[in-house]
Parts: sequence; structure tokens; C-alpha cells
Amino acid sequence: MVAFTSKDTWENKDWVVGMKKEDMFADFADFGDHVKRILSLMQKSDCWALFDHPPAPTYYKGRLCLLGDSAHASTPHCGAGAGMACEDSYVLSNLLGQIDDAKDIEAAFEAYDGLRRPRSQRLVKHSREQGQLYEFQLEEIGDDGKKLEESLSSRMGWIWDEDLQEELERAKKVLQQSRASL
Repeated sequence: MVAFTSKDTWENKDWVVGMKKEDMFADFADFGDHVKRILSLMQKSDCWALFDHPPAPTYYKGRLCLLGDSAHASTPHCGAGAGMACEDSYVLSNLLGQIDDAKDIEAAFEAYDGLRRPRSQRLVKHSREQGQLYEFQLEEIGDDGKKLEESLSSRMGWIWDEDLQEELERAKKVLQQSRASL
């Protein structure tokens, strides 16, 4: 079981720390009896630090290129961080497979960056908001049950329904245009 509460800062050098049951119950003091009963069944209560990556102006510099968590680490609230890394790998490896001269590596990185960065950084922002939503802290929704239901039923489509082949084809066109202008 996982129970989330957020803090603005993390003061511990460790990313996972033990938590006293009293502190855990204090975090959920305003919740109903059902939640408190579920929490009481927990045999071990650890507190995990969750971080995300601030927006990056680019994912490459020269012949160095980042993908996955090194470029766009996100919180786990959308369950899509590893999937984004796989998408990155698919697009980047296919772009690199299109070139046959080392001088075109940066053009491949530029095409990758132009297509992948907006989508993956959207995930970072979206996952943070999703966590706030789960904790009833997303300002425009709060604990309004109807708004929560509407938001939760419509938030993930953009992640699930991406046509990765179409995205790759767009990236290949950008690469071709970049190579032609050199």
C-alpha cells in the first residue's frame, strides 16, 4: 500500500527513511475512519522522497544527449516515466540509424530534442499535478468529487494514445531538413 502526503522540502540525506506510526497517523488525521483502519494494518511505514526534474532547455549539447530520467525524471503518479524512457530510446535509436556520418549526430539529437522534450516535460508537470490531485491539493479541483472524477477520467489519454510511429516520422523529417540545410 502507498499513502502520499507532500512536503515542499526534503531534509534527509537518505531517500527512504523509517517513519513512526504516530507521525503517519498525524499526516492523515483529517481522513475518515476507513483510511485510518487501513493505515493501522501497515506493518512497516517508510517515507520515500519523490522528486521530479525541473524543465530543461535542451536534452543535448554537442555529442552528448540525455534520455529517460536523466532528462525528465518525474514523480510516479502517472506511471509513465519508464514508458517515456522507452519512447525516447525508440525515437533516438531510429534517428541515429538514419545517419551514416558522425557530422550528423547533432542533427539527430536536435530532431530528437525537438520532438521528445515537449512531450516528456509535459509528463513531469502532469505527474506532479496528478499527485496534487490525489492529495486533494490541485487548486482548481480540491476535494470536489465531481471535478475529481471528471479530471481522473480524462487526464491520461494524451499519454496512452500517442502514435509513436507518427512521432518518429515527424522526427525523421526534421532530421532530413536539418541535414539538407547543412
